Order: sequence, then C-alpha cells, then structure tokens
Amino acid sequence: MKEKKDWHPFPEETYLEEMEAKVVPFLKNEVTEGFCEGWDGTRIHYYYANPEHSKGSMVVSHGFCEFFGKYHELAYYLYEHGYSFYFLEHRGHGYSGRQIDEWDKVYVKDYSDYVEDLKCFMDRVVLPVMEEKKENPQNLFLFAHSMGGAIGALFLETYPKYFQCAILSSPLMEMNLGKYPLGVVKLMFLLAKLTHHQLDYVPGQKGFDGVRVFPTSSAMSEPRYEYFFRLREQDVHNQTYGGCYSWTEASVRATEKLRRNAGKISVPVLLFQAGRDTMVKPKGQELFCKKAKNVQCVRFEQSKHEIFNGTEDILESYYEKIFDFLDRNRK
Repeated sequence: MKEKKDWHPFPEETYLEEMEAKVVPFLKNEVTEGFCEGWDGTRIHYYYANPEHSKGSMVVSHGFCEFFGKYHELAYYLYEHGYSFYFLEHRGHGYSGRQIDEWDKVYVKDYSDYVEDLKCFMDRVVLPVMEEKKENPQNLFLFAHSMGGAIGALFLETYPKYFQCAILSSPLMEMNLGKYPLGVVKLMFLLAKLTHHQLDYVPGQKGFDGVRVFPTSSAMSEPRYEYFFRLREQDVHNQTYGGCYSWTEASVRATEKLRRNAGKISVPVLLFQAGRDTMVKPKGQELFCKKAKNVQCVRFEQSKHEIFNGTEDILESYYEKIFDFLDRNRK
C-alpha cells in the first residue's frame, strides 16, 4: 500500500509503459468480473477487486459512452491505497445488456432504470462480497462521474442509507445543449416522439467512426486518451459513442428531478467542478450544492470535463482531495 506522501499519479512521459507494466497485471491477477441481473432482467456486467485488510469500498458509476477501461487507472490507485472497488457498466454500455441493436448508440427510457440497476448491483454483488470479505459495511463510498453523477445523485436521493459519503466528479446536473434553448429542445423531443424518431441520434451525435479527436475531447492528457481509445478500437462492446433523443430527453428529466430533490441528500458530498467543461453547465451543480445539506465543491479552473484525465498538476490535487475525503469519512 502506498503512503500518500510518497505517491504520485503516473507521469505523462511514461504513462503507457506504467499502465502496461503495473495496471495490466493488476487487472489480470486481482480483478474479478461477472454479470448480475438488473431490475428488469437486463444483464449488468461488473468488476471488483478487494485488497487485503481493505480500508473501505468504493462503488464507481461511470459516465456517458464510457466503459471499465476508462477507469483502469482509478481502480488501480484505489487498490494501491487500500480501498476495494466495485464497478458496474450501466445498461447500454460495455458488456452490459442493450435494449436496442446498435452497439454505439446510447438509449435509456428513464434514469430510474439506471438507479434500480445500481440498487440491484449493490444488493446482489457489492454487499454480499463485502460480507464475504468481512469489509466494514459502514465504509461504503460512491464515486460518480458525469452521467454517472446524475445516476449517483438520484440514487442518494432515493436510497439514502447505502453510502457513507459520495464523490461526484463533473456530475451531469444541467446538460450543455449547445445553441438550442431548453424550450426548443423539448419541442424537438416531442416532434421525435410524434414521428417515431426517438432512437435517432440527436444533432451533434454520431456512431463510432474510429477517428481520434483528442484536441476537442474532454481529456487533457493525450497518453490517457490514447490508452482508452485503443481499448475502444479493439472491442465493439466499448464503442458506445452517441446519444439518441430518448436518452437525451431522459437526461434532461433526470437533471431536473435531482436538482429538485437535492435537499434529500444528507451524507457528505465532495463535488468536483471543471472550469473548462463543455459537456455540462456549472449552474446545475451550483443549484444542487445550495440545496444539498453537506456539500464541498472544489473547482479545477483549468480542467476539462474528465478531471481524472487531466494534466499532472490537476491529477496530483484531484487524487489528494479524493483520498483525504475518504480518510476523513471512514469509520
């Protein structure tokens, strides 16, 4: 286990070599994967790893169009710091079940599907494994990014007794709709429904084409972008890449609901905000922070949306704050 004062995230210049030498063997030797049923029988794919004498257990809720490979580095750091991690791939992502035939298109009817799947994962995998490994059920934490942050906030509002605390990283609490005002977007949702085009891509979204777009991506570290892009190229299961009208409409409804009910959240929350975020708007996060009872907001002014794929100076501070927050909230 690494001491925090002696620990640093992998440097840019050796990142791919470090991942190959340290993280790939860790994934092969320490990580368990499997499937459980979601609330409606949809197969949910998951991963977990438990260090000896675990200090606590972190459940990870990923973002839009993401998959486990994007969190290999985070999982490794958690394990190295003595924390178990549990990761589910949300329906329509990774190796989890899909409700439409197109592998690179994200669909969901309502975010309650994601929330109830997460509850099934908690009840059917996380809590039984924690009991088997004799891990303290009070030291159960949530890490949630972007779309996963919206799912996490809704989960905390609906099922308040599972987690001791939560980290929400660039959470989706108000979507950036580009040049379209919300009223116009809602009319577009209605038109898509009336014309049976709910499964079409919304403007600006498309399927996976294999083209690297690092300069306009949500990442700031090119080696990190390259690592997960290669994983996307190599496996069709990782090629979710764009959202349809149904998913976008469900996202707008979800963010309105989570902001309205933020006062129901009482556990400590560490919310990370990215100053150069083009995916989500800060106003929704700020409204959430005002209504929730115990939120610390940390803004990384120079970071893009994926703070965990930032520059080394951002990552040093980011992970220091994460592990300090976890240590403070452990029983």
